[in-house]
Amino acid sequence: MKSENLKTTVGWGREDGTLGAFEFLAMNNPVKRFFHKHLELRIFKDFLNRHNLDIEGKEIMDAGCGSGYSSRLILREFAPSRLFAFDLMPEQIELARQNNPEIEFFIGSMTDIDAGDESFDAAFVFGVLHHIKIWRAAVKEVARVLKPKGVLLVEEPRVGFTWPEFEEGIEASGLTMLDFRKFFFGYFRSYIWQKP
Repeated sequence: MKSENLKTTVGWGREDGTLGAFEFLAMNNPVKRFFHKHLELRIFKDFLNRHNLDIEGKEIMDAGCGSGYSSRLILREFAPSRLFAFDLMPEQIELARQNNPEIEFFIGSMTDIDAGDESFDAAFVFGVLHHIKIWRAAVKEVARVLKPKGVLLVEEPRVGFTWPEFEEGIEASGLTMLDFRKFFFGYFRSYIWQKP
């Protein structure tokens, strides 16, 4: 992995793009898990239903899976035939493995995904891109591993980019926006994008 690919855009994280102590705690608490389950995942399911997209039993990637809670939700909600879950931080992967022994987790970077072209029907990215200085390269890499008609479900706070910059960056990777939703006064947005 190249260290220049991993630098963070915000002050909470470390220079290598991993979480600092404060944000590590913020990402691993019951409040965050509540929002993951009852807001973020619900929005993603609404997007899929609204656009008649069925990812149940398909090959799914959880990029930047953190402590594995999002992976557990994906496993329960969509019963994927394959769940490819990774995070940059060994500390997060250790937690993920302890909490979810039925899921295979590994350490990996979104800017260099260890998977072949057109491998996945869906990719989930829960609030990870704003930690990556070259987030456009990460999005391009996610687009590479999506199958044709595959979907990217992404949630982000407005940190390190404006919404027009964010949307233009994802469109530049070749994905088409199907829908988005604002929440918490527009500070956060959830999107669904599709590969042609």
